[in-house]
Amino acid sequence: AVWGAAARAGQMRTSLLVLATLASASAFAPSASFVPKTSGMAIAQRPALRAAPRAAAKPLALQAKFEISEGVEFDLNPVVLVISALGWAVPGLLPSDIPLYGGKGLTTALFAEIGEHLQTFPAPPGMSDPFWLVLFLWHSGLFATMIFGTIGYNGYGKPSK
Repeated sequence: AVWGAAARAGQMRTSLLVLATLASASAFAPSASFVPKTSGMAIAQRPALRAAPRAAAKPLALQAKFEISEGVEFDLNPVVLVISALGWAVPGLLPSDIPLYGGKGLTTALFAEIGEHLQTFPAPPGMSDPFWLVLFLWHSGLFATMIFGTIGYNGYGKPSK
Protein backbone atom coordinates (compact mmCIF):
# COMPACT_ATOMS: atom_id res chain seq x y z
CA ALA A 1 0.00 0.00 0.00
CA VAL A 2 2.92 2.33 0.71
CA TRP A 3 4.47 1.77 -2.76
CA GLY A 4 1.08 2.31 -4.43
CA ALA A 5 0.61 5.66 -2.69
CA ALA A 6 4.13 6.76 -3.63
CA ALA A 7 3.58 5.74 -7.26
CA ARG A 8 0.26 7.62 -7.39
CA ALA A 9 1.91 10.70 -5.87
CA GLY A 10 4.67 10.52 -8.51
CA GLN A 11 2.12 10.17 -11.31
CA MET A 12 0.10 13.04 -9.90
CA ARG A 13 3.22 15.22 -9.68
CA THR A 14 4.14 14.38 -13.29
CA SER A 15 0.59 15.10 -14.47
CA LEU A 16 0.60 18.42 -12.64
CA LEU A 17 3.92 19.41 -14.24
CA VAL A 18 2.65 18.51 -17.71
CA LEU A 19 -0.57 20.46 -17.12
CA ALA A 20 1.36 23.49 -15.83
CA THR A 21 3.69 23.37 -18.84
CA LEU A 22 0.78 23.24 -21.29
CA ALA A 23 -1.05 26.03 -19.46
CA SER A 24 1.98 28.31 -19.48
CA ALA A 25 2.67 27.59 -23.16
CA SER A 26 -0.88 28.48 -24.10
CA ALA A 27 -0.72 31.64 -22.00
CA PHE A 28 2.13 32.96 -24.15
CA ALA A 29 0.63 31.93 -27.49
CA PRO A 30 -0.58 34.86 -29.60
CA SER A 31 -4.32 35.22 -29.88
CA ALA A 32 -6.56 37.46 -31.93
CA SER A 33 -7.79 39.35 -28.85
CA PHE A 34 -4.30 40.64 -28.00
CA VAL A 35 -3.24 41.79 -31.49
CA PRO A 36 -3.05 45.60 -31.54
CA LYS A 37 -5.32 47.30 -34.03
CA THR A 38 -3.19 49.80 -35.94
CA SER A 39 -5.97 51.11 -38.19
CA GLY A 40 -7.46 53.39 -35.51
CA MET A 41 -4.10 54.27 -33.96
CA ALA A 42 -2.64 57.72 -34.51
CA ILE A 43 0.76 58.00 -36.20
CA ALA A 44 2.43 59.08 -32.93
CA GLN A 45 1.12 55.96 -31.18
CA ARG A 46 2.45 53.47 -33.73
CA PRO A 47 5.48 51.40 -32.80
CA ALA A 48 8.77 53.03 -33.84
CA LEU A 49 10.50 49.81 -34.96
CA ARG A 50 8.74 47.36 -37.23
CA ALA A 51 9.74 44.97 -39.95
CA ALA A 52 10.06 46.50 -43.40
CA PRO A 53 7.84 45.04 -46.09
CA ARG A 54 9.57 42.50 -48.33
CA ALA A 55 8.71 41.67 -51.90
CA ALA A 56 9.69 37.99 -51.79
CA ALA A 57 10.80 36.11 -48.71
CA LYS A 58 14.00 34.08 -48.97
CA PRO A 59 13.73 31.23 -46.48
CA LEU A 60 17.41 30.72 -45.59
CA ALA A 61 18.87 34.15 -46.37
CA LEU A 62 19.74 36.78 -43.78
CA GLN A 63 16.81 39.14 -43.83
CA ALA A 64 17.77 42.04 -41.62
CA LYS A 65 15.96 45.14 -42.79
CA PHE A 66 13.91 47.28 -40.45
CA GLU A 67 12.13 50.62 -40.62
CA ILE A 68 13.12 53.06 -37.91
CA SER A 69 10.69 55.79 -38.91
CA GLU A 70 8.27 56.32 -41.76
CA GLY A 71 10.00 55.00 -44.88
CA VAL A 72 13.61 55.09 -43.61
CA GLU A 73 15.12 51.61 -43.75
CA PHE A 74 17.71 50.36 -41.26
CA ASP A 75 20.10 47.79 -42.75
CA LEU A 76 22.00 45.26 -40.68
CA ASN A 77 25.16 44.83 -42.77
CA PRO A 78 27.29 41.79 -41.81
CA VAL A 79 30.46 43.49 -43.11
CA VAL A 80 29.95 46.37 -40.67
CA LEU A 81 29.48 43.88 -37.83
CA VAL A 82 32.72 42.04 -38.69
CA ILE A 83 34.71 45.26 -39.07
CA SER A 84 33.38 46.63 -35.78
CA ALA A 85 34.16 43.31 -34.02
CA LEU A 86 37.73 43.47 -35.33
CA GLY A 87 37.84 47.17 -34.36
CA TRP A 88 37.09 46.12 -30.78
CA ALA A 89 39.16 42.93 -30.51
CA VAL A 90 42.40 44.00 -32.24
CA PRO A 91 43.15 47.10 -30.10
CA GLY A 92 42.44 44.92 -27.06
CA LEU A 93 45.56 42.93 -27.92
CA LEU A 94 47.78 45.89 -27.00
CA PRO A 95 49.29 45.72 -23.48
CA SER A 96 47.83 47.96 -20.77
CA ASP A 97 48.75 49.04 -17.23
CA ILE A 98 45.37 48.04 -15.75
CA PRO A 99 46.00 45.65 -12.82
CA LEU A 100 42.88 43.57 -13.54
CA TYR A 101 44.33 42.52 -16.88
CA GLY A 102 47.76 41.68 -15.47
CA GLY A 103 49.63 44.00 -17.86
CA LYS A 104 47.89 42.48 -20.90
CA GLY A 105 45.29 43.93 -23.21
CA LEU A 106 41.60 43.20 -22.61
CA THR A 107 41.32 40.67 -25.46
CA THR A 108 44.53 38.93 -24.42
CA ALA A 109 43.38 38.83 -20.79
CA LEU A 110 40.01 37.37 -21.82
CA PHE A 111 41.58 34.61 -23.90
CA ALA A 112 44.13 33.89 -21.13
CA GLU A 113 41.29 33.58 -18.59
CA ILE A 114 39.34 31.29 -20.94
CA GLY A 115 42.41 29.10 -21.45
CA GLU A 116 43.05 28.99 -17.72
CA HIS A 117 39.49 27.90 -16.97
CA LEU A 118 39.41 25.35 -19.79
CA GLN A 119 42.15 23.44 -17.96
CA THR A 120 39.68 22.83 -15.12
CA PHE A 121 36.74 22.51 -17.51
CA PRO A 122 34.01 20.64 -15.70
CA ALA A 123 34.38 22.93 -12.70
CA PRO A 124 33.02 26.44 -13.41
CA PRO A 125 34.85 29.58 -12.27
CA GLY A 126 33.80 30.93 -8.88
CA MET A 127 31.46 33.89 -8.61
CA SER A 128 34.25 36.11 -7.26
CA ASP A 129 36.65 35.12 -10.07
CA PRO A 130 37.87 38.12 -12.14
CA PHE A 131 36.97 36.09 -15.25
CA TRP A 132 33.35 37.28 -15.04
CA LEU A 133 34.31 40.95 -14.90
CA VAL A 134 36.71 40.62 -17.84
CA LEU A 135 34.06 38.67 -19.79
CA PHE A 136 31.41 41.32 -19.07
CA LEU A 137 33.71 44.23 -19.98
CA TRP A 138 34.86 42.61 -23.22
CA HIS A 139 31.36 41.72 -24.41
CA SER A 140 29.72 45.01 -23.43
CA GLY A 141 32.44 46.88 -25.32
CA LEU A 142 32.04 44.55 -28.30
CA PHE A 143 28.27 45.03 -28.48
CA ALA A 144 28.56 48.80 -28.02
CA THR A 145 31.08 48.97 -30.87
CA MET A 146 28.82 46.87 -33.11
CA ILE A 147 25.77 49.00 -32.30
CA PHE A 148 27.59 52.29 -32.89
CA GLY A 149 29.13 50.96 -36.11
CA THR A 150 25.72 49.92 -37.41
CA ILE A 151 24.17 53.25 -36.43
CA GLY A 152 27.02 55.10 -38.16
CA TYR A 153 26.68 52.97 -41.29
CA ASN A 154 22.95 53.56 -41.49
CA GLY A 155 23.18 57.27 -40.66
CA TYR A 156 25.83 58.11 -43.24
CA GLY A 157 24.41 59.43 -46.50
CA LYS A 158 20.76 58.81 -45.70
CA PRO A 159 18.31 61.67 -45.75
CA SER A 160 17.07 62.77 -42.34
CA LYS A 161 13.40 63.45 -41.83
